[in-house]
Amino acid sequence: MRAVNLIPTDARRGSAAPARSGGAVYVLLGALAIAVVALASYVLTQNSISDRQAQLAKVKRDADTAQATATALAPYRQFAQLSQTRVATVRSLASSRFDWERAMHDLALVMPDNVWLTSFVGTVAPGINFGGAGATGSTDTGTLRSSQQVPAVELVGCTENQAEVARVMARLRLVQGVTQVSLASSEKSDVSSAAGGSGAAGATTGGTDCRNGSPKFPQFSMVVFFKALPGAPARAPSSGAAPSTGANPSGGAKAPGATTAANNAAATGGAAGGTGK
Repeated sequence: MRAVNLIPTDARRGSAAPARSGGAVYVLLGALAIAVVALASYVLTQNSISDRQAQLAKVKRDADTAQATATALAPYRQFAQLSQTRVATVRSLASSRFDWERAMHDLALVMPDNVWLTSFVGTVAPGINFGGAGATGSTDTGTLRSSQQVPAVELVGCTENQAEVARVMARLRLVQGVTQVSLASSEKSDVSSAAGGSGAAGATTGGTDCRNGSPKFPQFSMVVFFKALPGAPARAPSSGAAPSTGANPSGGAKAPGATTAANNAAATGGAAGGTGK
């Protein structure tokens, strides 16, 4: 027969008695698992924060080092900027400079041998003064010279006849950079005035008359205009008449110059000189 335990279940003792803890063990195990997970998350978060802080500190050190290097190199940067500014200034001055040496050399090459000059005045703009004195070569050329704001040379001199005056103008037009040659006057001395000791018919420069009282040689005044300097504004049209030449029966010849188109350029400086031949 099979033995039957007649003792109530709650009164039994020993290994045969059922456990009385119930679900508390599982709750405890769950709480422990949650604590382990939370601790692991906290440790990982702290490690990540520490790494980020270390990286931030490194970046700050690098920035401080770079700032110190930039501060130490600041004088070199300022010097480079100053050098660039000076180079730009020199280039600007060089581009706006008129080459008087070449201009005078070319004028000397094309000037005929039978021409002698008493006045040679070169300026880059009208109204230039030399040592407090006006740069205008003569009254006739001064009016012509003021008509254009470009480099120009005012010439006063003599030659053998009126045809040679026209030849001089044609030769001057061949000079590189010349845009216009305007004749202010070309006249011979009046025979009666020369014999009577009166003043010459043409305008003279500084009281010097290259004709020396001779009724044969004409004295001319002309202006040679060159190209405008770089950066000069476009020329503005103005009224004027074309230059002309002519002779009268008494031996005098007068060729008034014409006012031409004005060329507005803001430039100063010039060259002046006199030569006789």
